[in-house]
Amino acid sequence: METNKDKPFFVYYPMILTHCPFAPTPDSADWDPKSYGSKSYKGDAKYFGDMVTYMDKIVGRITAKLDALGVRENTLVLFVGDNGTDKPVVSVMDGREVAGGKRLMTDAGTRVPLIASWPGTIAKGFVTSDLVDFSDFLPTLCETAGAPIPPALTIDGESFLPQLLGQEGTPREWIYSWYNTGGGPRGREWVRNQRYKLYRTGKFYDIRNDVLEQQPLQALSPEAQEARTLFEGVLNTYKDARPASVAAKGKQNAKKPRKK
Repeated sequence: METNKDKPFFVYYPMILTHCPFAPTPDSADWDPKSYGSKSYKGDAKYFGDMVTYMDKIVGRITAKLDALGVRENTLVLFVGDNGTDKPVVSVMDGREVAGGKRLMTDAGTRVPLIASWPGTIAKGFVTSDLVDFSDFLPTLCETAGAPIPPALTIDGESFLPQLLGQEGTPREWIYSWYNTGGGPRGREWVRNQRYKLYRTGKFYDIRNDVLEQQPLQALSPEAQEARTLFEGVLNTYKDARPASVAAKGKQNAKKPRKK
C-alpha cells in the first residue's frame, strides 16, 4: 500500500485466523511464546474468541495504515469469511445458540459475514438483505475500479456496487452452489433465495423457518411452488457444471463396494 499509495492498488489478504487449531494468541492471558502450538488438530474451542479478537486487531492495523497513508476515503475494504464456523464452536446470535457447520450445506456452513467499508461513500449503518455470491466480487471490484470486463468473458457474477452506493442495483433472484470435498456422491448442489432452497436430490426447504433444514417441504404454497419451478430451471441450466473428471471419479466410486 505504501508503494502504490499514489495510484490504484488491489490487496488480497487471506488470514489463517480463525481456522483451527484453536490456540492462544499473543494477546491471550495464557500465551506462551515458547509453545509449539496445539498438540491436536482442533485445539481448544475456548480460544476461538481470542482468535476472533486478534483477527479484528489485524484488520484494524490495515485500516489504520490506510488512514495514515491518506487513502482511506478512496479505498473500498471488503471483509468476508470463506465458510461457516467449525463444528466445535458454538456462538450466540439473536439470543440463540448457533453451532458451527463447516462443510455442511445449511446456513451454518454456507452463510458468512460480508462487511463493506468505504467512509464517505457507503452510508454508516447501511444494511442490505440482497443475496451476494462469491462470483459477484469480480464484477463488483471491476466496476469500482472502472475496469471493463471483456465482452468475450462469460461470468456468473453480478456487481453489488450499486447497493453499496445506496441504489437499487440488480439484486440476485437466486444463488447456485456446487460443493465437493472429494468427488462423486459427496458433491452437494443446490439453488436458494432468501427463503427457499432446492437440492439436486429434490429436497426442498423453507430455510427462513427451518434454518437447519430438518423438514423438507411436501405441500407447497403458490409462493413456494413458484420458487421451486424457478430453481429447477436453474439446476437444469447448470446440469453440466460438474467437471467431467470429477463426474467420472464419482461413477468409479459408486461402483466400488463399501468397506464394512
